[in-house]
Amino acid sequence: MSKSSCHSGNPLVFDTGIVKVYAGGTNREGGWHRMATKPDLAMGPRGVIISNKSSDLLPKGWKSSGALIGGGHTIVMEIDWPDYGIPKNLGPSWWDALIEDIAEKGITSISTQCMGGHGRTGVQLAILAHKLIPKKDHTWKDAAELITHIRDCYCTHAVEAKQQQTYVADCCGIPEGKSVVTVQTNTWATVDFDESMILTDDEMEAEIRANENGNKKKAKKKKAKKKNGKRAERYDTPIKKGWTLTRCPQCNEYEWRRATEDDMEIPCRLCHSAPPYPADDELISGMEMVRCTLTDKMWHPIEMLHHGTSYEAEAHERGMKIREMQDADGMPLGTEVKVGTTWQPTWWLDIDEEGEFTTAGRLYMAMRKQEKEEEDEPSRFTSKHQSTLDLYRQHRRRDNQALDDELDAMVRESNDDIEAED
Repeated sequence: MSKSSCHSGNPLVFDTGIVKVYAGGTNREGGWHRMATKPDLAMGPRGVIISNKSSDLLPKGWKSSGALIGGGHTIVMEIDWPDYGIPKNLGPSWWDALIEDIAEKGITSISTQCMGGHGRTGVQLAILAHKLIPKKDHTWKDAAELITHIRDCYCTHAVEAKQQQTYVADCCGIPEGKSVVTVQTNTWATVDFDESMILTDDEMEAEIRANENGNKKKAKKKKAKKKNGKRAERYDTPIKKGWTLTRCPQCNEYEWRRATEDDMEIPCRLCHSAPPYPADDELISGMEMVRCTLTDKMWHPIEMLHHGTSYEAEAHERGMKIREMQDADGMPLGTEVKVGTTWQPTWWLDIDEEGEFTTAGRLYMAMRKQEKEEEDEPSRFTSKHQSTLDLYRQHRRRDNQALDDELDAMVRESNDDIEAED
């Protein structure tokens, strides 16, 4: 079923007579910050929901200090909650305590949200509905019927993962009921989410049977090749075949790398510390998202040109062609920019030495070629440090002067050590 024509904005989902509960997706013109009348309470995933940390510093005792427009501020709850998942730290007791707080603090309006306004928003709505709506008005006996009720009131795509339905049942203290989660075409053209999160019970059993009776030849082809008498390290490539998104544990720099043992063992090119680790799951799950100040949309750091500006925003400024991809059912597949004659997803974009759009893969291969050419030079260490550093600064447009100064010091120290050894 298509999501292209479902909800937008912040519709009122239910009203208990005391508390009104709204819902929306930040990528569908929703979110508490877009509401004309701001809610008393806003809740959603950290990194997606807009924080409310701004304030005016005014002198005490002045009449003007007590005449602020809009009255009180919205209370914002930022929850550690991955996409297609459940809250990492919030159990049934937390939701019970929240309901008590809502009553004690006189909360009369609540805004629930996530990025698309479906899975995680649906979970919030279901639990709040069960706990805020009087029991005499309950038309559901289990989580399946409760979710169906929310879908009837709000959106047919509310609650998207099987573990989310289980979580609703646990937090509400009701039976889980039959699975009402349907197979989802994922938001990444080449990503396969964990089947236990997106399939119904019957479909899971069918998948297991299919795997047991699968093609043995195909399984043999997937075996890792032996390297120097031992199995070579294998890396998953769930987003881009043959490539892995990595993250440095020291400086948190993201980089696409070839998913080979040799490539993955190279130290971070920005700070030259330990090799980075695979971070595809962060991109798939919508973790560590940051906001583009020009488009007001949330992006993963790998989709940002620099702080505050996404590749999409930069492409728009340059007059390049941009399109939102969807599958046959209307499911979003992300944003693409036309680079030359081909369309490229925003997470695969980068900027070359001429300041033009290119792909992360093409830039990476150019860097690897340069590194291999330098391996035979006597000054390979000094050259490698400095050339890679310059290349990264030029290509990635980093604007952190403090980090640049720190890296310069590291390079100088490294070069001095090498000269001392010689």
